[in-house]
Amino acid sequence: MTSRQRLAAWAATALCATCAAALGTACGGLGTSSAQSPSPSQSPSPSHASSPSPQGLNFKLNGISTSATGTITVTAKPNQMTVRLQITGLQANSSHISHIHIGTCQQRGNIALALNQVVADAQGNVDVKTTVPATYPPANSTWYVVVHSGPDMQGSSASYLLCGNLFA
Repeated sequence: MTSRQRLAAWAATALCATCAAALGTACGGLGTSSAQSPSPSQSPSPSHASSPSPQGLNFKLNGISTSATGTITVTAKPNQMTVRLQITGLQANSSHISHIHIGTCQQRGNIALALNQVVADAQGNVDVKTTVPATYPPANSTWYVVVHSGPDMQGSSASYLLCGNLFA
């Protein structure tokens, strides 16, 4: 190996070490994070610095004008997140428009992202996933999921049927 090749190999090694150190600091360390995986009964803080783990973060979806309930699971990747809605107790074969809104269920805001249509089966159950180009958690706001009363935003169909905050 020539001295030029040795210098190039040393520079590449130094660059890799510098990048690894920077990534470890930016990502909270490689494999040494002290964050605990949330259980289905706990919700994460929106200020949580790291991305959700591949198994997702769970939030409660509460009925407003229904006895139906459900779970929201958010799984985030860089610049992409998947939202899974699992709902029981809806009217059989009913269809509902759903969105992510800015704000909270208690302080309602505008629509941020459209989710796939929620369509109940013959038993009133739903399991639907939507992948959107967005980063979770949002940097300067809070989000919540709404399942509306009907298949569109016309008249009473636009009212909130279920709502769930995407933070603790």
